[in-house]
Amino acid sequence: MLMVALAAGLPLLVAGIVMAVVFTGTGVVGSSPLHRAVDEYLDAVGNGDHAPATAPEGLCPDGTGDPAAVLHSLAKTFEHHIVSSTASADDASVNVDLTQGDGDPVAVVLDLRRSGDRWEVCAASTGQVAIDPF
Repeated sequence: MLMVALAAGLPLLVAGIVMAVVFTGTGVVGSSPLHRAVDEYLDAVGNGDHAPATAPEGLCPDGTGDPAAVLHSLAKTFEHHIVSSTASADDASVNVDLTQGDGDPVAVVLDLRRSGDRWEVCAASTGQVAIDPF
């Protein structure tokens, strides 16, 4: 009977550990440097403050505009929720919902570039990018 319990329980324990690692490693907002950078940026801009320091010259593509101005055109102040993100090498896209007061969320995508170990917001636009979860 003990062997049956161990045989059934061990795979469940391993599956639980794997799920915990996956969800705490990627599913919790703010757990990655990318999400922390987005949170810091949107906390400042969402409070009506100026955006944090901009990316070094040449890091962001030309013509991307001012992402804080785009966000402030949608709402002067807002709260945010990171929906999903994808990154490859030094480029990333993060889908975010912005909420102003009791209003409906506005879907926004932020494009970021990495400089060393720091992610910098380069652009913001309405909508979201499709991100394959697998």
